[in-house]
Amino acid sequence: MTKDRPQPLIAWSWAILVLLGGAVAALPYISWLAGGCIPRLQAFQPWMLIGVAAAVLFASFKRRWLVATLVMAALIVGALPNMAAPGWQSAITGSSEVSVFSFNALKAGADSMQLAQSIKRTNPDVLVLVETSEALHDRLRAQGALASLEFRSAPVPIGGVRDTVIFSRYPLKELSQGIGPEATGWYGMPVVEIDSPGGTFTVVGVHIFPPLGSAQRWNQGLAALQRWLEEQANRPVILAGDYNSTRSHPQFRSLTSTLDTEPTLFPRLTWPADTYSTPLLGIDHVLTAGFNPVSQQTLRIRGSDHLGIMSTVSFIDQ
Repeated sequence: MTKDRPQPLIAWSWAILVLLGGAVAALPYISWLAGGCIPRLQAFQPWMLIGVAAAVLFASFKRRWLVATLVMAALIVGALPNMAAPGWQSAITGSSEVSVFSFNALKAGADSMQLAQSIKRTNPDVLVLVETSEALHDRLRAQGALASLEFRSAPVPIGGVRDTVIFSRYPLKELSQGIGPEATGWYGMPVVEIDSPGGTFTVVGVHIFPPLGSAQRWNQGLAALQRWLEEQANRPVILAGDYNSTRSHPQFRSLTSTLDTEPTLFPRLTWPADTYSTPLLGIDHVLTAGFNPVSQQTLRIRGSDHLGIMSTVSFIDQ
């Protein structure tokens, strides 16, 4: 009569499976840094969801319907933070679009010829280069890649306080009230105001300290960017660059809560990128306020472990 009674070890195994699914689901909602452990786990949480989905299938195959239901609920709760449906708003009649090319050149080691070809082919209105150098710019200029991007932010100083430069097709003015290293705890972020045919807008070249190094400095950089954004009084802004953050980080979602979402349900995976593998994490972003997302694509350029992002947006009616 006791032949079909569930064994305690088996029952505990199913309970552990439910608890693990719940832990993966809860990760994107935890703001505690835990010395950097939590942000690191959160970055890979979307891949952990594959294991949760496999657990649902396994429990269903074993006809453990309660377990399957609970783990499925965990899968849904854990997946939601990683998704963002674009919110479309009314575009300004006759307004021109703005195209933005953002790329981390990994300490200026990117293949300048391939980068130049990508810039000329995509023909962006705004180019944001992170981890760049004036020597790289000289090579790009010699290959004609910067011919239509004659306006730019200040040069990158050697061993200086920032490593990002913004180039523009249209006249720009660099704002003195930028986001300095004292606010970010790392490199400062250039801020420029651009006058385009569609209207005036502000661009920030973003580079946030990676949580793999110091979670506190990573959190400080995101907080500094959020404080700056709160002071913009609904001005059209574009924030492009390397955030070292994914949608599964609650600090990143807090920053993006007042921004227009990217034009994809799931983020573009951009890191680590090399010739032979698919990137695992979406840490590079082009985020906006006051714009509609139109399109977005990634570009692979040798010499960097990041993919570039080409994003097109259009002004919306305020």
